[in-house]
Amino acid sequence: MIVLLLLLWMSGCSRQPEPPAQEPQVQRAAAPTGPLEAGRELLAQRRYAQALVAYQEARRQQPNSAEACAGLGRAYLALGDAEQALKFYEIAVALEEHNPDLRLTLGHTYLTLNHLDQAEQTLQQVLALDSGNETARCHLGAVYTKQGRLSLAAGEYEKALAARPGHVQTRFNLGLVYLHLGRYPEARKELAQVLQAQPDNAAASCAMGEAYAKENDQAQALQAFKRALAADSTYADAQLQLGILSAQQNRLDEAVEALRRAIVNEPGVAEPYRWLGQVYLRQGKTSAGEKSLDAYTKVEKVEKQIKLFQERLRLDPDDAEAHYSLGYLYGRLGFYPKALPHYQRAVEINPGHLSAYNNMGNIYLRLGMVDKAIPAYEQSIRLDSTHASAHSNLGRAYLLQGKTAVAVAALEQALCLEPGRTDAHQGLAEAYKLLGESGKSKAHRRRFLELTKKE
Repeated sequence: MIVLLLLLWMSGCSRQPEPPAQEPQVQRAAAPTGPLEAGRELLAQRRYAQALVAYQEARRQQPNSAEACAGLGRAYLALGDAEQALKFYEIAVALEEHNPDLRLTLGHTYLTLNHLDQAEQTLQQVLALDSGNETARCHLGAVYTKQGRLSLAAGEYEKALAARPGHVQTRFNLGLVYLHLGRYPEARKELAQVLQAQPDNAAASCAMGEAYAKENDQAQALQAFKRALAADSTYADAQLQLGILSAQQNRLDEAVEALRRAIVNEPGVAEPYRWLGQVYLRQGKTSAGEKSLDAYTKVEKVEKQIKLFQERLRLDPDDAEAHYSLGYLYGRLGFYPKALPHYQRAVEINPGHLSAYNNMGNIYLRLGMVDKAIPAYEQSIRLDSTHASAHSNLGRAYLLQGKTAVAVAALEQALCLEPGRTDAHQGLAEAYKLLGESGKSKAHRRRFLELTKKE
């Protein structure tokens, strides 16, 4: 639980510039004009595809412009091309190697993408250039935390906090590190100061509850978890901790209620399923208990990936690929209402993300929203007319609408592009049967069975 909480505020200090929310101020001989100005404006408007074009033109005109390269890095990162983003951030740093702000942006990007060794090295270089850079210390503390080097993390947060005692996020991070190190009184002291500044901080109240629970003060822990839920009734970690506490006190009905709420609010965390399964078994509900434990096993396999992409979004809410990846993972687990908003956000940020449109159509289809699935598939095909999966899925959607002839056209196109598509053969077998063409229906049925048998 603590590790999850640690990732909530990893962005650390707010000393400017704090990437990637805004671009660093790079050294320029004169104020840029034309595409550089356009790129800045488009980034501010979060119009990343257009910003990319503007910065590409800026770099064509000024190949040695660090700002143009940093702008390209920012646009590529939002659009989900991490490899290109890193390439251009690294070029920007090479062009202005003594600019700590550019290097800070690169270090932050490494951290965002979980490239921890590169992040550590780059942030150390920032501090060599500017030893008073509290943001670099906070990010370095986050790197050490993720590496499990918690004593080093505490040291960096302590130095950052000494420079800026009023910075709440840094104090929160330090409190969580102390908690994970087992330094509970120190953790509570830091968290109390966070809550003094931010009484409605659900994460801080929950962490305070964990500290009390570790010290076996269940009454204080219970009050802290309830304060967290009063601040945010959907805060899944507080619901989980409340469920665990209730289970330990043999208040099983209360435990079930809290654990189920935790799962509803964050189905991508495994631990609530495990506790819920155990509680059900203690209640004699064997079938429900086994189902919960099976779900625990499935979620546990992808939980680390989910947390990684959630963290990326906390560091950069406009990371299209993180949204897409979360949509994919939630969809794979069957959490369709949780997946849908991530696909929607992915295509808002990157309107050219054809896989997000296709998968979003699949989610709509599974939710019974066929009228919304069809435009999603059609947009995917507009972006790439050779996308066989989108043609096949579009055909399935038309079949559900009873538009059999149109469905056949889409499914046949899918097979033209990819003759071995089992779903297209299956769909055509059904469609031709509805049209009374039994010979074609049987032929596609035979082909479907041949292909599935090979698989």
